[in-house]
Amino acid sequence: MQELEGLVKGKSVTAIQSALQDGKLSSVELVLYYLDRIRRYDIGLLNSVLEINPDLLKIARAKDKQRRRKKSAGPLHGIPVLLKDNIATADKLHSSAGTWALQSWKPSEDAFLVAQLRKSGAIIMGKANMSEWANYMDPCMPSGFSVRGGQTRNPYGPFDTWGSSSGSAVAVAADLVTISVGSETQGSIIMPARINSVVGLKPSMGLLSRSGIIPLLEYQDVPGPFGKTVADVAALLSGMTGTDPRDTATAAGKSAHALDYTKYLDSAAWKNIRIGVPLLEEADIAALLANYQGSTPNKAGFQNNLETNRKIQLKAIEAFRAAGMEVVMVPNKEIPARLTDIGQALQFGFKQDLNQFLSSLGTRAPFPSLEAIIAHNKEDLKNRAPFGQGLLEGSQHTKLTKEAFEEMKKRNIEKGRNGIDSLLSRYNIDVLVSDVNQTYAPAGYPALTIPAGYSERGEPQAIILVGTRFSEPALIAAGAAFEEKTKAWKAPDLERTLAEIRKISATPFNSRK
Repeated sequence: MQELEGLVKGKSVTAIQSALQDGKLSSVELVLYYLDRIRRYDIGLLNSVLEINPDLLKIARAKDKQRRRKKSAGPLHGIPVLLKDNIATADKLHSSAGTWALQSWKPSEDAFLVAQLRKSGAIIMGKANMSEWANYMDPCMPSGFSVRGGQTRNPYGPFDTWGSSSGSAVAVAADLVTISVGSETQGSIIMPARINSVVGLKPSMGLLSRSGIIPLLEYQDVPGPFGKTVADVAALLSGMTGTDPRDTATAAGKSAHALDYTKYLDSAAWKNIRIGVPLLEEADIAALLANYQGSTPNKAGFQNNLETNRKIQLKAIEAFRAAGMEVVMVPNKEIPARLTDIGQALQFGFKQDLNQFLSSLGTRAPFPSLEAIIAHNKEDLKNRAPFGQGLLEGSQHTKLTKEAFEEMKKRNIEKGRNGIDSLLSRYNIDVLVSDVNQTYAPAGYPALTIPAGYSERGEPQAIILVGTRFSEPALIAAGAAFEEKTKAWKAPDLERTLAEIRKISATPFNSRK
């Protein structure tokens, strides 16, 4: 096992593929390594892996046999991939979005991106835990929890796991798999990647197909890759793209589908990129603190966050300049304002899009509608919806009209795109070091998270890069440059973290302080 660890532990897709090609490692050994780590670190502890493919070893043996016969399918041949539990697979796995209601559903057809992964030679390892219904179950439900998989936990310590793709991020961070796939509506790839210290890409709308994915808000939903490195994410992204007739948005990305995103990882791809950094100056921090309306204890935390963000931005400036890239200072006040009506959009859109998804399944649908799912949960709320289902019920009874929703949708897309594009144009920049208050989400624009270090408490830190639609090559190039110049990532101390989890789990709830 020690020799196997040397070949696999913490290694990138490229390094593992090299070991496979050289005959130093087999896909069977690779999946056994991950299964052992899942047994030791995940079951009842990190809770990131929801279900393992029953045919995993059989598929791995077949991949090894193909390799021996020189019939490799591509760069992902024999590499295990973990999928978020809202992505359909036509095999022995379930696709439930973490819910009780869909726990027995086995789709009859692969999601388009899953079919692409199989063509690329990837092994579908299993399903990752997630925030139930993509974190749209009840306001009281903690992020990273599902009734099927329990609470995901951060490998780096007593920190949140954030976002609905928490299991996909945690599994990569804990080295339970090399690469995984999540999905994002607003922050559900970018934020789990950030807090779990992995690389995560929320792609442009139309780069990856959404067909076969249980929806939250269709006009913002996109799947995307997680990896330990930017190179991992680039390799996985290249294996998932394609034009899907079932998802009309992919027609716009046809030229981007043919790209090999691993070609944008070296210094030749960095040199012509202009990076915009909205640096928080000390005067900006003072002004924000002067206008702070919250309580005194929270103000200290707010100030600490601002100062931490400034330090991370300064590190980014230093790294990009060291890579020979031109850095342009952008006034922080010009970052687009956060859109405030996402809650209303979700309330109407979730019901509409879920009902359409269920209807598209015909007689194979596990339930006919959101209303039927709510009624099913009410029969046993303690087990089926332990935190309640307030968001489901709010969506079912929304007063928003379709006309008002469509106007809201149009307005948010336009505001997001105009806000980002005008900023990029005004300063003649390709990439912005900011999450632009997540306006990239309704815009359908890409965002990339890269680890940037750790706080004194060990909490992961990151930078987020945003660009215009189909600017993934620039984001990948800039992300690779930052990664190379900072070498900020560190593996989590799993033994220490799991000791803390076991200690907390063994402490009676009423005696915890």
